[in-house]
Amino acid sequence: MREYIVGVDVGGTNIKFGKFDLEGELLERWSTRTNANNNGESILSDIANSITEKMKFSEIKGIGFGVPGPVANNMVLHCVNLGWAEKDIAKEFSDIINEPDVIIKVANDANAAAAGEMYKGIAKGYDNVVLFTLGTGVGGGIIVDGKLVEGVQGVAGELGHIQVDYKHYFQCKCGKKGCLETVASATGIVNIAKVNLKKYKNQSPLRRFSNFSAKKVFDYAKEGDFIAEKSIDEAMRYLATAMGSIFFSINPEIIVIGGGVSYAGNYIIEKIEKYYYDKVRPFITHTNFALATLGNDAGIYGCCYLIR
Repeated sequence: MREYIVGVDVGGTNIKFGKFDLEGELLERWSTRTNANNNGESILSDIANSITEKMKFSEIKGIGFGVPGPVANNMVLHCVNLGWAEKDIAKEFSDIINEPDVIIKVANDANAAAAGEMYKGIAKGYDNVVLFTLGTGVGGGIIVDGKLVEGVQGVAGELGHIQVDYKHYFQCKCGKKGCLETVASATGIVNIAKVNLKKYKNQSPLRRFSNFSAKKVFDYAKEGDFIAEKSIDEAMRYLATAMGSIFFSINPEIIVIGGGVSYAGNYIIEKIEKYYYDKVRPFITHTNFALATLGNDAGIYGCCYLIR
C-alpha cells in the first residue's frame, strides 16, 4: 500500500526533503548537499538514493519537486544554479526509480513555497495568493483559484524581474537593469544604502563598515538612523510599486512576504503600506499583508500540495 508523499525542494546548496502522510502531515524532514558538478548530472540519482534511505518507492504515492528555475507543464526550462538546461524531471526520475505508478510533479521553487503557505502556512484558507520572497534576490509565486500560475514559458511569478527602478539602474544578474531584485532584495537594500552614504553627509553607524548586510540597515533604520531609514523607505517604495502592479493584474486575497528580509518583522509591512496605498487608490482600500510562517519548510509543503 502506498502510504507517503515526498516533497523535494532542490536548492543550489542543499536539497530539502519532507516525508508526509497521505493527509499532508509532515512526518520527517531531512536534507543533503547539492552536487551541481558536471551540470548537475548526479542530482536526480542523489535524490533517489536519499529517499531510499528513508522508505521504499513502492510505499510512495507521489513526489513533488521544487526547482530554482522556470517550469512549464512539469518541464524544467532552465536552472542556472544547478547547471540544468531543458530537463524532463518527471520522466528522468521515473526512469531512475522504475516505479511508473509514483506520481511526479514539478514546480518552480518560489511557486512551491507560495503553495506551501497557502496549504499549511499563513495563507491557509485563501485561494488567491501572491508570495514575494526577499532574500539575496527576489522570487515570487502566484496562485489563482487554488492553482499555481506558471505561464506559457514558466516565468509567471518571476516578480524580481519586474522593472521598477529608472533612477539607479543597477545591473541585474538577468542581464537587464532596473529590476525589482536590484533594489528590494537584501542585495538591493545594500545597493541603495551605499549610494545614500555617498549622497548624504549625515553621520551614520553604517559608515563604520566597509561592507554590511541588509539586516544592519534594518537594525539602524529601526533606531532612527537617517541614512538607513531613507534606504529602507526607498527599497520598500519600489516593492510597493511592484505590488500595486500585481494587485491590478491579479487582485489576490493576500500578499505574503517571505525570505530572509521578512525577518525584519511587521516593520517591513508598515513601510510597504506607507507607499502601497498611494499606488492602488481609489480602487483598493485594504490589502491583506502577512509575513510567511513556514520558513525553510514552505517549499516541501508546497511540493506535497502539488501531489495532493
